[in-house]
Amino acid sequence: MKEHLLQSTAWESYERLENRQTFRLENNKFSTLAILERTPLGNYLFVPYGPTISFSNPLECQRNFHAALQALTKLAQENRVFFIRIEPPFNAMSAKILRKTFCLQKSHDIDPAHTWVLDLTQPEAKIFAHMEKEKSRLWRNRHKKGISIRQTKNPDELGILIHFLSQVGAQNHFIPQKKAHLQNQMRAGFATLYVAELNGQPIAAALVYDHDDIRYYAHAAAAYKHRKLAAGLILLVQMIADAKRAGMQTFDFWGITTSEDSRHPWYGFTQFKKSFGGEQVNYAGTWDLPINKSRYLLYRIIRKLNR
Repeated sequence: MKEHLLQSTAWESYERLENRQTFRLENNKFSTLAILERTPLGNYLFVPYGPTISFSNPLECQRNFHAALQALTKLAQENRVFFIRIEPPFNAMSAKILRKTFCLQKSHDIDPAHTWVLDLTQPEAKIFAHMEKEKSRLWRNRHKKGISIRQTKNPDELGILIHFLSQVGAQNHFIPQKKAHLQNQMRAGFATLYVAELNGQPIAAALVYDHDDIRYYAHAAAAYKHRKLAAGLILLVQMIADAKRAGMQTFDFWGITTSEDSRHPWYGFTQFKKSFGGEQVNYAGTWDLPINKSRYLLYRIIRKLNR
């Protein structure tokens, strides 16, 4: 089973640049990156989109998952943390099994439990045929409108993306990631910045992550006054085309909602992602394994009140 980017050594390098303590456990059954997170009540271990389990059938999955939890529990006890938070990157076990067999408690999802992926191993013509025709047309005609696209791995240029993200955040009432965090992602080596320019001036930008033949669509924003040019859309098509031509196997749009309610905050961009063709992939979601049950219960109560 392929590991997710968030379980990779590249992501571990990023976490260390963020001054977080990390641990790695692995054998022929599983591999896992755990990150030490701090709260006023004490510390916990976070295993984003992990552990990575090797298995060929559901029974083997359960056995190897159990082995991973045992190793993580030992690590937790050695480091005096009061719970472990995991995000199994598979859907091979039901919620009932996770609760009853492994004593896990469902948590609010930290990373998305559902994503949308595009198969890049199919011919390029087929990839474009599955897109809405208007999208591929806008991309092919970008030069006629004076739009050019470039990419960079220079962390100093992230101010372009942060500028657009701040504008979008002000309009839609969310706080974008800090520039220093995204710069550290570029320094860790897995992030690439794409910039769309109109006659030499930036009008949109996006950040993608590359790992293990998978390209992940991470952050993107565009100038509102140039919205009719659809520069963000053109950037996305370019990133898909470049990933295909670089020999990558999958384009992961990173997070969708399964809700059919048009008022859901993720509904709009979910429909946007689906319009490029592809299929839905489901994960198990975010789960907690209490180590100190009384402290964990107090943590849950405080967290619920804060939310």
